[in-house]
Amino acid sequence: MLITCWQINEPRLSYTLKTIEICWQTSMPELRSKRKGLVCFECGLQADHAHHVVPRVLGGTKTVNLCAPCHAKVHSPHLLRTSELTKAALQKRREQGLTTGGILPYGYTLEENGKLKKNHAEQKIIKQMLRMRDEGLMPKAIGNHFADLGVKNRSGNPMNRKGVQSIFKRYDNETKG
Repeated sequence: MLITCWQINEPRLSYTLKTIEICWQTSMPELRSKRKGLVCFECGLQADHAHHVVPRVLGGTKTVNLCAPCHAKVHSPHLLRTSELTKAALQKRREQGLTTGGILPYGYTLEENGKLKKNHAEQKIIKQMLRMRDEGLMPKAIGNHFADLGVKNRSGNPMNRKGVQSIFKRYDNETKG
């Protein structure tokens, strides 16, 4: 994990506790004063952060007070993986029926509240694709069939092998979970 200190402006893979403390004291005095009188849960120094014990993306609401050096230790790349938190947050959005960004999946439209809603016409096409797969046809042949019928993917291009594979992957993940 690459950290850049605002004051030192020098990227490093890690900092000594002294460097972190100097950086914090010079760069973030307004936050330090807001937490005045609170002590670090771990070492007893003045606390600078209200750290979420359970990450917010995983539903955490409770915090503990930590000083800058202890907070930096908590966010060590060995203890907390951003990619894992991101995957968990995206999975939670999927479970809630919300979009996860990017192009909407084929077979769905977006409601005003941000939730995915099944598009019945496209869902019929997906069911036909699944029947064709069950009959032993390959994604390329299925894509060509629907392209010949004038079916377009989300980008407005004729349906193709990749689009069919993407639909199958989403369907298989939905039925698995």
